[in-house]
Amino acid sequence: MAKAHLYIRVSTDEQADRGFSQRDQAERLTAYCQRLQIDIGKVIFEDHSAKTFERPEWKNLLSNIKRSKGNDCDFILFTKWDRFSRNTSDAYQMISILRSYGIEVMAIDQPLDLSIPESKMMLAVFLSMPEVENDRRASNVFFGMRRGKKEGRWMGMALPGYKNLTTESGRKYIALIEPEASHMKWAFERISEGIYGTEVIWKMARRRGLKCSKGSFWSAITNPCYCGKVVVPAYKDEEMQIVEGKHEALISEELFNEVQEVMKGRKKKPALRQTFDEKLPLRGFLMCPKCDWLMTGSASKGRSAYYHYYHCKHECKVRYPISLVHETFENELRALIPRPGSMEIYQEIIMDIVAVEESARETHIKRCLALITDQENKVKKAKSLLLSEIIDIDEYQEIKEDCQAKISNFKTRQLQQGRTTEERKKIEKTIKKALENLRDIIRLYEDSDVDHKRTIIATLFPNKWLFDGKKHRTGRMSEGAELIYMRNKELQNKKTGNTVLKNSISGMVPRAGIEPARFPIGV
Repeated sequence: MAKAHLYIRVSTDEQADRGFSQRDQAERLTAYCQRLQIDIGKVIFEDHSAKTFERPEWKNLLSNIKRSKGNDCDFILFTKWDRFSRNTSDAYQMISILRSYGIEVMAIDQPLDLSIPESKMMLAVFLSMPEVENDRRASNVFFGMRRGKKEGRWMGMALPGYKNLTTESGRKYIALIEPEASHMKWAFERISEGIYGTEVIWKMARRRGLKCSKGSFWSAITNPCYCGKVVVPAYKDEEMQIVEGKHEALISEELFNEVQEVMKGRKKKPALRQTFDEKLPLRGFLMCPKCDWLMTGSASKGRSAYYHYYHCKHECKVRYPISLVHETFENELRALIPRPGSMEIYQEIIMDIVAVEESARETHIKRCLALITDQENKVKKAKSLLLSEIIDIDEYQEIKEDCQAKISNFKTRQLQQGRTTEERKKIEKTIKKALENLRDIIRLYEDSDVDHKRTIIATLFPNKWLFDGKKHRTGRMSEGAELIYMRNKELQNKKTGNTVLKNSISGMVPRAGIEPARFPIGV
């Protein structure tokens, strides 16, 4: 006597439909088996979507069939083909797998004899109709939500500070809810000040009572929903739009834009740092020529005024007046001023380096595209092996998931390497500005406040240096400064007017990465 497993499936959104109830399906399948004298094996109840076969109960059933080599049943029965699958290609693959174990699938309300070739045409109709229905439903939902966004309605879960509500007529909307709204407004105001990091402000807001994860907080503070806007994503030929929302704004548009500027690093953030004496910009950079300890600086009171000195705090008692130290250091800077005609060489060299790096970026992007294509081909090959029954569905899914993870990684790396036209123009502008500043380094240094003076010093001379009372014995300059000022041995022949290939010096500067390389003169 033939034996069959009964497969009874409903999805969550079908629970209210009596025609798809589990009891109704079980009753009709049982009556069918009794009428045809078919033994009933397992009765499988599934509450899961049929878009894929990644369903808990179906996976258990398939595992049991593989272990028993299909000897425990002859049929798998269900009421209609949409109970079996709503994906045509997956359905054909699963039918092929079950047939390899000698098991036939059958819908009692849509019976087909698959041994008759013409029946396969009807099978295609029965399988494709549920898939088309799903696609149409998904399309309707997508365009309905898109239309709602264009009208300024917030679609989806409310952000922290808002709550999802429904009007008496059934229309959904979001409204501010306290105290979360006040906490989020406070967070926006603190971020705009630019004093604390975003993660620190999130922790402070949590202590105030905000209930929000770190990831949700980072996503929320970049969403224009808080200033009364709704984002309509780009779709096909339509560009992304930002429309006026129907919900109440929590903050002003000006405050939101100011926060975005801080987040993008375009706004200079006030630093909580040590203040330095305007008369002692070299304090902390000089080392004692006798004991190699770091020298400090201070003022001594004379009869009618204060006199400033750089001095050692140890027993050697080395001390120099600031006028001598500063004059000697400024002479050191004057020695670095480029000769007439050198600026064009510098710009040519630096732009060559930028071009070489841009070429490397383009090569990396092409490599990522090739790797993505390779992984896509692996998925296609695995699908072919599955259809040929060389591998089973579990092996195919494992290969597919692995390839998709790699594809996602390659796409991320590709985006990270890409540079927009605006970014390239910004790099060129930065280079031009830095090179222009080289012509007038002494004036820039003398006109700067103590903080900017120390920035210039630290950029040019990252290491400490000795002052022996007559001259500064500086350590090695920064790599970028050595290239620009031609201080290293590889560039000495260019100072004497000899020809040097640009490519021979292009590798001397570290890669700029995403941001342009820093130059010695702060802008």
